[in-house]
Amino acid sequence: MSSTRVTPSQLDVPSRQFLDVRAFTRGLIQRQSWFIAFIVIDVLLVYAISTSPVLIETWNYIVPGISATMQMTMVSFLFAMLFGLIAAFGRISKNIIIYNLSTFYVEIFRGLPLLVIILIFAFVITPGFVDWITGAGDEQAAAPAAPNVPFLDNLLQRMVGVPEENIDTTTLRTRDIDPMWRIMFAFALTYGAFMTEVFRAGIESIGRGQMEAARSLGMTYLQAMRYVILPQAIRNVLPALVNNFVFLLKDTSLASVVAVPEISYLTRQYSSNRFRYPEGLLILAFIYANLTILLSMAAYYLERRLQADKRED
Repeated sequence: MSSTRVTPSQLDVPSRQFLDVRAFTRGLIQRQSWFIAFIVIDVLLVYAISTSPVLIETWNYIVPGISATMQMTMVSFLFAMLFGLIAAFGRISKNIIIYNLSTFYVEIFRGLPLLVIILIFAFVITPGFVDWITGAGDEQAAAPAAPNVPFLDNLLQRMVGVPEENIDTTTLRTRDIDPMWRIMFAFALTYGAFMTEVFRAGIESIGRGQMEAARSLGMTYLQAMRYVILPQAIRNVLPALVNNFVFLLKDTSLASVVAVPEISYLTRQYSSNRFRYPEGLLILAFIYANLTILLSMAAYYLERRLQADKRED
């Protein structure tokens, strides 16, 4: 009895699908229904804004503030990361003085409301710092005496844009320092305190064996931190850093209390001048929602990628 050999091509084998439509649709509905709803509402709002003369006027008045909002967020976040990383090393230091100074900084700035810190920097610390440098308040600026710190006085005058020919005949005044810079340092120091705990947790999440292995290869403590510990720690805390960036972006609305021309301040100004509060607040909510949700999606994507990389490792 002869047997007939069946080749694979003769079998009724279903072709491999590039995309499982059912699984994709089910996952989209279960996990991303909120995002679909947001997109639909976003499209409707864009249509409403583009077809309404009042909303177009409101948009044109408020949207220039996006540049100030993003500038405050980016600069403050970079400084916050720097302060947080330095303070994180202090928090894990075995030196009692360094440890306590770092802990004092973290507890103070995490304990005070951000609005209070903004007001202190705007109306207390900045004028006090200027008076210390110049040796005189604004009321004596018309006939200034020799500044206490001439080099720093001249340097800051150049940084704030005082004409070069006037630097030798004037001293720095509080009003020369843009409110935006005062607010950015307030944000940077406040979020630096939160970043400190993020970086500290990331560094301590790396096993001691990593440091011991690096030191056994002849690396110094700083080299081991730079090349071995910190790359792994930052990878672990990257989603938390992105989340803090989102929180900082939303908190920049507090800069409106000192008349920084960001989107919240322009919204309040437009609404009070024209008595159109619904339109102004609608545009403000639209801008913040798009900025924060896009950044939140980026944070979610980063977290998924990092988790996938860890599983592959």
